Amino acid sequence: MVYVPRWRYTVKSAARLTALLLLAFPNLYAADIRLETINKDGISAAQQVMSPGLPDLPEPAFTKLPGYDRYDVTGLPRYIFTEEARVSAVITKAIENAHYTLDVALYNLQIPDTAKALIKARDRGVKVRVVLDYEHFYPKANSDIQTIVDAKLDIRIMKGRGGSGSMHNKYAIFDGTALETGSANWSTLAETGSYENMMFVFDRDILNGYQKNFEWMWAQGKLPGDQSAGWPKPGPLPAAPFTTVDLNGTRFPPYIFSPRGGTEQTIVRALDAAQHDIVIAMFAFTSKPAMEALTRASSRGVQVRIMTSLKSAFPFKEQVKQARIEYRLKPGRVENGIMHNKYGVVDGRLLINGSFNWSETAETLNTENTIFTTDPQYVAPYKAEFEKLYTTAIRPN
Repeated sequence: MVYVPRWRYTVKSAARLTALLLLAFPNLYAADIRLETINKDGISAAQQVMSPGLPDLPEPAFTKLPGYDRYDVTGLPRYIFTEEARVSAVITKAIENAHYTLDVALYNLQIPDTAKALIKARDRGVKVRVVLDYEHFYPKANSDIQTIVDAKLDIRIMKGRGGSGSMHNKYAIFDGTALETGSANWSTLAETGSYENMMFVFDRDILNGYQKNFEWMWAQGKLPGDQSAGWPKPGPLPAAPFTTVDLNGTRFPPYIFSPRGGTEQTIVRALDAAQHDIVIAMFAFTSKPAMEALTRASSRGVQVRIMTSLKSAFPFKEQVKQARIEYRLKPGRVENGIMHNKYGVVDGRLLINGSFNWSETAETLNTENTIFTTDPQYVAPYKAEFEKLYTTAIRPN
């Protein structure tokens, strides 16, 4: 069941909502990823009952794959959009399927069932390691993070580059052979109030890259309670050793990590390779190089459509008007929710997706991850999801 608000959004009602939101959240229109963690106590009882009406494990789901005896993918979806399926049910199922190792990098953990599932996995013999964002641990962790700390899970705390920025990833590696990534934190806000996505990936080369990235983070993280000055010096950021993804003769790596891994530049190359159309669903879009690439694309006849969150800054409103680029604002599923996706689809053939907001902070400071794929089993549904959300998005004045 897809939640349908009982009010109708118009430009006038959006303006009133904006004013109220600014009073409630003074920093709302900064391109601030802290909006991802609005306290779950602020989500109303009406919002809390939304997720039980959603299916636990949606179609399409995997059946047993040959060569994956180490991890049972049976019943897991290839992807989910959070207005269509429950984050907690999908993640709990994925955790329950793990038998050997579970490596998790989370900007925020805020679902009780998921915290309990991590502890149960450790207790049945799975080697569980969790990397968490510093600002979600200090000065005080939420109750679900505190639960896994009290259970003495193996945890590291880190920031972004050089002790600044955020550990903004939201991914997990199950038994070394299955990857979950996307925009969705394992949080109440993602489950009940926001538009999000998660995707499961089973490509061995991609898994190897993400495992190296996790080890890179683990080596520079600190134990909970260690607030000593300075941070361990990181080694070289892992990078894909190959460019296997092709769009119109331009080749891309299947994944890129941040900070300073070249994600922004690679996104610009993808936009410059576009020949027909570009759609973007982006929580925070403040990247000047990406905006310049979209302007170039529009000038050569490519149809460009951008959808950002109603609650996020977008500093290019005049540019999109001048370039005749379509632009709309998308509220969350409920009043305190957000449109939190971070993906683009180019020419209906290339999907760019992950934790990476199109911003300078994501490129230069945060730890992030981005997938580039032309697999139609992902590209087509993500394009369809954009079309669905865009239909009800708000045209700005």
